[in-house]
Amino acid sequence: MKKVNTKIAFLGILATLTFGTVATSCSKNDDNDGYEQPAEGTIDVAVGTYKGKLYTPRSYSGNKYEWFDAIVIVTKEGNDKLKIAAKEGEEYSFVTPKTFTVETGAFFGANTQDIVSLSGSLEGYFHYYGSNKNISVLTKEQSETDVYFQFDGVKQ
Repeated sequence: MKKVNTKIAFLGILATLTFGTVATSCSKNDDNDGYEQPAEGTIDVAVGTYKGKLYTPRSYSGNKYEWFDAIVIVTKEGNDKLKIAAKEGEEYSFVTPKTFTVETGAFFGANTQDIVSLSGSLEGYFHYYGSNKNISVLTKEQSETDVYFQFDGVKQ
């Protein structure tokens, strides 16, 4: 009788260990600490029309250096290139359009699809915030005739 009780106890312990191992090893992949990683996206989400504040240190139309409700247009120029230009026919349209080489990722928070210009970009910087569909852009002069600008706005 003692031999049977020992076997039953041993089988009970073995069953408990086996169930514990199966239950913990078959759970979801927890490598991302509870956050789902955004799918690798394309830069297409940043393409569009934006409205916001445009500032430039130079003016060709009097003394005005900043415009509220300015409109800029972002277009795709390749798989990893975005061009930003002021809307034509506006008093701030003289600013120099720039094309940025960009990459996608979750740069500004977990679970977002953001787009940024590559570090060290001579054109300046381009940031698209996927969480609220805003952009922040600062262009740099690359020639004597360039008119650089800063723009912060929201996608329309």
